Amino acid sequence: MMTNKKEILETIDRIYKQRRYNAELSKERKISELYTKSKEFADICDKIKLAGLKLSKASLMQNKEQIAKYSKILDALISKRTKLLIEMGYPSDYLEPDYVCKACQDTGFVVLEDRVDVCKCRTQLFIELLYEQSKLKDILKDHNFDNFNLNYYSKEVDLKEGLSPYKNMLKIVEEAKKFVENFDKPNQKNLLFYGPTGLGKTFLAHCIAKEIIDKGKTVIFLDSISFFEILKDKYSKMVRLYEEVSDEEYKSLEEVDLLIIDDLGNEGKNAEFCHGVFQSLLDKRFLAGKKMVITTNYSLDGLVTVYSQFIMGRLQEYFMFLHLFGEDVRVIKAKLQLEKRTLELS
Repeated sequence: MMTNKKEILETIDRIYKQRRYNAELSKERKISELYTKSKEFADICDKIKLAGLKLSKASLMQNKEQIAKYSKILDALISKRTKLLIEMGYPSDYLEPDYVCKACQDTGFVVLEDRVDVCKCRTQLFIELLYEQSKLKDILKDHNFDNFNLNYYSKEVDLKEGLSPYKNMLKIVEEAKKFVENFDKPNQKNLLFYGPTGLGKTFLAHCIAKEIIDKGKTVIFLDSISFFEILKDKYSKMVRLYEEVSDEEYKSLEEVDLLIIDDLGNEGKNAEFCHGVFQSLLDKRFLAGKKMVITTNYSLDGLVTVYSQFIMGRLQEYFMFLHLFGEDVRVIKAKLQLEKRTLELS
């Protein structure tokens, strides 16, 4: 899922700027309304403005005595105004700006004791814009359970597997639907679809994504290359001991309701150095009760050669492994289309 991160971040900044403007505008309208209702209120507000200006001047001059003096005056005036508001029948916080998010006051960031962190509302907004910009929205119009065709899977028993691809896929689709149904239950395991290409792993992941989005949840769908690019960026920041407050991409991987990683293993060996970040993310999402779906063309033995025993241990603990087998559906579709054309020409 290729996206324009810069464009998303610029959009987010515009949204927060507009939210702050709206909040301040609402406050000014309330003050103007009260100005006309009470001369005493108007006088107090004028004094608050004057004290604020003198405090600002004292701060610029670094005059500690004047700063203490006007801080005390300002606090007393604000307290007096609050008392008057209550007497007039308004709540004490009536003049507080109507921020969409009280936690960050529509800045997108919260100030903690030891750092500045990305607010949950900003991460949520990033996820929503990421989805809007991706092609997933259009894909899900066709890739859903209503359009999943089991007839492409043979009903002949596979001697090695002990059942037919049709019956196997029937069970897998049932498990996928159970996953959706039990999405909010803590005992519902994540799903990992594995098997050769062309058997419907990505299609199934899309089906699940649509159902979860329809439930009002958030979904991020990433191919493994894009996923590990985000992990590499996170690893780089950790190594440099550099905390960047606009780390929306990695935060979104932690916070999104459903994270789907498609074609795990395709990122190649150049991503091995950030496998520790991958393991950490798996742990964080598991502890937070956040669900994941993974698809891979690797067999279980193949995955072991790509990932450490620690990551494999996490996958086995957190995921239900579902094996797809049979003939490549894309090859079957191509054969059927060729047969159809042949009949039309004959």
